[in-house]
Amino acid sequence: MSQIKLVGLVGSLRKDSYNRRLLNLVKTLLPEGVTLEEIDYTEVPLFNEDHEWPTPASVSKVRDQILEADGVLFITPEYNQSLSGVLKNVIDWVSRPANKDGLRVLAGKKAVVMGATMGISGTITAQEHLRSILAFMGVNVLSQPRATISSVHTKVNEDGSLNLDPITLGFVQQTVNAFVEYVKQ
Repeated sequence: MSQIKLVGLVGSLRKDSYNRRLLNLVKTLLPEGVTLEEIDYTEVPLFNEDHEWPTPASVSKVRDQILEADGVLFITPEYNQSLSGVLKNVIDWVSRPANKDGLRVLAGKKAVVMGATMGISGTITAQEHLRSILAFMGVNVLSQPRATISSVHTKVNEDGSLNLDPITLGFVQQTVNAFVEYVKQ
C-alpha cells in the first residue's frame, strides 16, 4: 500500500469544536504517504426510512468517501456520557445498504476512535458506546492504544490549535502510528 487514504468523522457540527481541532492535530502527526480528509456531513438529514430511496445526495457523498478510504477515524465528543446525536445519525445512514445489492460501506473497514471533552472522563464512555455500535456493524476497530483528552478547554493555544502536554500528545501520536500500521496490514 503505497498511499494510504484516511477519512475522519468528527462527532460535532460546530466549526471550531475541540474534536475538529483534534482531527486537525492528527493531520500534522501523520507519516508521509498518508492523507486524512474530514467528511462533511452537515447536510445529511435525520435518518428516516421513508426517505431512504432514492438516497439523498449528501448521504451518497459520505458513503462514497468512506468506500474510497483505507480507514476511518471517528473523533467523538462526549455528550451525557455517550456519543453525539449527529454522529449516531450519520452512522445510522451509512449502516444501511448503499444499493439494492446490500453494500454496507463500513462493514469490514478499519477504524480508530479518539475523542476530547471538557470533562474529566476524556470521552471514555462515549468511545465505549461508539465501539459497541461499530463492532455490531462489522467495523474492525483498533483496540489499543486509545487517545482520550480530558479538560480539553484548558489545552488550547491563542490561535485555537490544541496544545497538549507531552504525555497526552504521546498517546495521540501512538494511536495515530498504530492505526496507520493497522491499516497497512
